[in-house]
Amino acid sequence: MFQLFKTPKELNTKSYLPIILTFLLFAGYNTEAQKEDVNIAILETTDVHGSFFPYDLVRQRTSYGSMAQVSTYVTNLRQQDSTDIILLDNGDILQGTPVVYYANFIQKDSVNPVADMLNYMQYDAETIGNHDIEGGHKVYDSYRRHIKFPLLGANAIDSVTGESYFKPYTIIERKGVKVAILGLVTPSIPNWLPSSLWSGMYFDDMIVSARKWVNIIQEKEKPDLIVGLFHAGLNPEYGDADPNAPFNENASLLVADQVPGFDIVFSGHDHQKKVRVIQNINSKQVLILNAGAHAKYVARADILFHWDQNKKSWHKTLSGSLIQMKDIPPDSGFMKKFNYWFEDTKSYVSEEITVLDSDIKAEDALYGSSAFVDMIHKAQLEISDADISFAAPFSISAVLKKGSFTRADLFNLYRFENFLCTIKLKGSEIKKYLEYSTDLWFDTIINDRGTWLLLSDKDNNKENYIKLENAYYNFDSGAGIRYIITPDAEKGSRVEIISMADGSPFNMDETYTIALNSYRANGGGGHLTDGVGLSKEELKVRLINCTNDDFRNLLGEWLSSQKQPFNAEALGLWRVNNSPE
Repeated sequence: MFQLFKTPKELNTKSYLPIILTFLLFAGYNTEAQKEDVNIAILETTDVHGSFFPYDLVRQRTSYGSMAQVSTYVTNLRQQDSTDIILLDNGDILQGTPVVYYANFIQKDSVNPVADMLNYMQYDAETIGNHDIEGGHKVYDSYRRHIKFPLLGANAIDSVTGESYFKPYTIIERKGVKVAILGLVTPSIPNWLPSSLWSGMYFDDMIVSARKWVNIIQEKEKPDLIVGLFHAGLNPEYGDADPNAPFNENASLLVADQVPGFDIVFSGHDHQKKVRVIQNINSKQVLILNAGAHAKYVARADILFHWDQNKKSWHKTLSGSLIQMKDIPPDSGFMKKFNYWFEDTKSYVSEEITVLDSDIKAEDALYGSSAFVDMIHKAQLEISDADISFAAPFSISAVLKKGSFTRADLFNLYRFENFLCTIKLKGSEIKKYLEYSTDLWFDTIINDRGTWLLLSDKDNNKENYIKLENAYYNFDSGAGIRYIITPDAEKGSRVEIISMADGSPFNMDETYTIALNSYRANGGGGHLTDGVGLSKEELKVRLINCTNDDFRNLLGEWLSSQKQPFNAEALGLWRVNNSPE
């Protein structure tokens, strides 16, 4: 082998120093001069919510977004030699459809099929989402052990060690380019979920956490590109939140603006498709992308790295786009590999639970007492033995057909995994709760459609389309009591509670046991906090208990125990007063 220099023992450093320096400078110059442009495409999926296959097992129809289609797109892109790929997921993948419910709680394999799927697709990193946490430790801790890429969440802090419970960031290299991915999750999880689901951790403010970790990443890693993978939305004022207050639920834009260092921020959580460029507080451009939800789109950031010989650094040119999956065929290899999972779930959701004696329309729940929500009320009251039940519709488009009612229909009736909880409220607090719900739900004047519904100012020109001002899953009605809502009465006096359901007196000073889901019991929607005025500490005091089993499963068991055919009818315990005096 050719040897330019003698071995260290033989070398006379003094005499050879000019030659060594000349060689090293020449070698270094050639290394820099030979750096070629590097093209990297960073792809993001977010809020997939179990949309893995191009078929909806609940509605029994083809769906136009799926991870099977994303797999085709990514595979084809990887075959292009000119572009290097980084594939990221931004959370909320472990909850939302029967397929993922079956993977989390029903199938008996030790490895969650969702982990197998993302490993198959060769994901590089993922940030934990609030609905991933909703599955509980058993689900997400096992999932984390089996994925072959890091699960990120810098601001989810281990209560014992004070360190990040999940990995804070990861470094990915492509052709000599060093990319840092920092993961953050919305810190509002304690506002929605029972503490048992996130035991052993707490959640830091996103801005504070981002500042800390960007400094660490820049000093320790010296990356060429810093990417934020944030499971949080872009609107910091959502739900009338104060953007200047700590622990903002949707702080992705705040971080991009106020924490210098990020080149790209991928957001999620709010299901809002977005391609946007902002200037941060240092007047540096930051590309912001959000792929929406349900694998209907992939967010794509294209970065051209060109070596600047004078500055000895990469010059970066960034662009962003959203790629629609609708017309992309599913990956045949993906479908073959995971067909067992799809077919097992299909069999599971086909199981009959009961028989309905009539059709049930979810939309009826918008206008008054309805069979759709009252079915939930009946189950909550009987299972919990509570005095009063609060519940809202989790769909306004579902139609449950007369006849066989299967597990698939159960997902139409109750979309999300929740637990059934009971709390204590005084009569006066129950009224405040219903007043708060009424203000979210009903306007003070009849709209152009001839209803009291509080409609959004946008997109209400379509005959068969209703755009509401607020989320319908916060439209809580009550059962166990009789009451009337007068929409055009003075706010705070729009709800008149007549009596208990059996006609006995309702007392404003008496304490009642209330059945409601775990999201609401933990302050979700603001009914108990903003409406009733309870603090987070007081909520814990008022809580009596929560079930260990999720309510959808309990609801299914309750329905199967009822006389068949099931009498699906509205309880008629409340109404909207359409002719106020």
